Amino acid sequence: MEAQTRVRAGGRSERVRRRVAQAGLDLLAEGTSDFGPAEVARRSGVTRTTIYRWWPTKAALIAEALTAHTGHRLDPPDTGSWSGDVGALAVAMAAFFSDPVEVSQNVIMARGDDPEYERLVLDHYAPLFDAWREVVERARGRGELVADVDADAVVLALVSPLLLVPLLFHRTLTADEVERHADLVIAATRVVERT
Repeated sequence: MEAQTRVRAGGRSERVRRRVAQAGLDLLAEGTSDFGPAEVARRSGVTRTTIYRWWPTKAALIAEALTAHTGHRLDPPDTGSWSGDVGALAVAMAAFFSDPVEVSQNVIMARGDDPEYERLVLDHYAPLFDAWREVVERARGRGELVADVDADAVVLALVSPLLLVPLLFHRTLTADEVERHADLVIAATRVVERT
């Protein structure tokens, strides 16, 4: 069940929403995915009555936290070229995947002990993956990619190192590493012009 739609944006309602989302993100950053309205009420200072009214379930609370977490940070770029799009997306993803909340969330997912949370996260990220696939398809439409390149394989090739380095090696990739990774994905997928 998703959080109910609030009547007015901004003002007190917006402040309450931000406090609830931040409480959920703080719990996730601590490695806790099994929380409900009572824990969020304690963390946020928002009354239980308000939380139960707008976010009555764990799913609603996690959806609010994830929406605040991702925001527009991972919206696909449209620079007009495959190399520009991959470069911009790699920079955005590297910053996002090194965010402490995201690292903690990926640890929770890797543990595999909260199937409900995993489903909620995957459902939340599904539209982002669709948007990233569209970047690939747009480049294919411009004739920049090899014809048989698989959009899912390209997205996974781009995402995986940017997610795994912070998760496994506990460090942020350098700007040079991100650029080299983007260049590798570009070189593996673009049409090579013959002279």
